Amino acid sequence: METTGRVKDVNRDWKSGNVVLVLEIDSCGSEELQKICEQPKLSVKLARWTERRSLNANAYFHVLVNRIATILQVTLTEVKNQLIREYGAFQYIDGQIPTFLLKAQYEQEILNREDMHVKPISREIKDGEEYVRFAFMRGSHTYDTAEMSRLIDGTVQEARQMGIETLPPQEIERMKASWK
Repeated sequence: METTGRVKDVNRDWKSGNVVLVLEIDSCGSEELQKICEQPKLSVKLARWTERRSLNANAYFHVLVNRIATILQVTLTEVKNQLIREYGAFQYIDGQIPTFLLKAQYEQEILNREDMHVKPISREIKDGEEYVRFAFMRGSHTYDTAEMSRLIDGTVQEARQMGIETLPPQEIERMKASWK
């Protein structure tokens, strides 16, 4: 059973030293709860709740990536990376966006890698050679609802500009409403 809820009380059992949590959960069928309560031991995972994008959102994104790649006659990776650069979310580590410098001659190679998403953010000349500074972007599988919504909106806009049929606006809005 997985649901959302809140911690209502925290105590310590001084005899065993264990922490006792009182939880209020949002929804649960009584039969399901009864079955869980009958178990001698449970696996418990507590995590901060965040709205996550639905699998439908990610699947729809990949459908559009495929259609765009077919029209442009380029790889899926090229299209996906371009859309993530344009509409995606930066990677943050300790509140900073990690960057790296690479010779400009390798720019296209790094932009088309399958194992990372990067965005060029500046150009520099060092010792007479041109370099590009790249920032890391997160993969779409890590996006929350708002981030995925922005990526879908941008991808739909790009697809429509190319004459690619997309879901009707009301269907896209319905999908987005279901993510919330």
